[in-house]
Amino acid sequence: MSTKGLAVSASRVGADVALDQASVISEWVVPAAVCAPVTWVCLVFRYKEDGRLLGTVRSSVLGLCVVLWTAGTAALVSGLLLPLTPSVPPWAVGLATGWGVVSRGRGEQTSGRAAMAVLTLGNSLLLRQLALRLRADRADWCERMAEGFGDCWDVQSFADQIRAHLLLRADVPGDTGRTRTALKREVNERHKDVRTAAQKWITLETRVDKACQQQGRQPYREELRMLRRSFGEAEQYLKYLLELVHAHGRRSDGERILELKRRQLAPPAVEDAPGASGAPDVSAVR
Repeated sequence: MSTKGLAVSASRVGADVALDQASVISEWVVPAAVCAPVTWVCLVFRYKEDGRLLGTVRSSVLGLCVVLWTAGTAALVSGLLLPLTPSVPPWAVGLATGWGVVSRGRGEQTSGRAAMAVLTLGNSLLLRQLALRLRADRADWCERMAEGFGDCWDVQSFADQIRAHLLLRADVPGDTGRTRTALKREVNERHKDVRTAAQKWITLETRVDKACQQQGRQPYREELRMLRRSFGEAEQYLKYLLELVHAHGRRSDGERILELKRRQLAPPAVEDAPGASGAPDVSAVR
């Protein structure tokens, strides 16, 4: 074979390789690259009221797994189906697959369940685990913020500060008047529940303390049990109020709430010694 023929063959091979590379990029890489950011945006929209995707390491890892799995699915679907349907652009496959992460209404879920099952290839399992993790993260955060109070006087005072914090941030630009009114109403209702439960504990604690002073005795086991139950009820309502902070607040609000809690738990400058009055101390019963 002549030198000219070898050059022509080499150029053809190079062109075929370049064509194959371009085909791989267009059919596999482009759908995945389009799908990944679309999936993330849809995840943020889907779980905007359930928690924070980057709130903890576990939720971040699960969110990343969903993005990678969905992007891989888009690349696989594109690589296998586009040769059969050349009229569909690769980016459209990535966009459709990523958009499938958005939660649908009940009717849309029923009608498109089969198609979505094919597109996501079991992605619903990861989405369920992510939803459970976000709820667990919120519950853990609320428990950490609600624990550590010695009596319902502190719980009630802390709840008042949480209410003020939420109401100052309820008027978010862009929200409708109905949304703002609904949020304020929910804040006030949950705050009222905390105060009612706290007042119940305070009344019970005062009654037990008075009876112990008059009779010169320690609290009965049943009285301690009632105090613990009342305190637990107030603490639980406080967690419900804190859920609104986690749901409607920003990441920086967590530091603000923690600072409010530290101030509430800080000992006063002048503090009477425990038991100085001669009465049994039941205020720290939980």
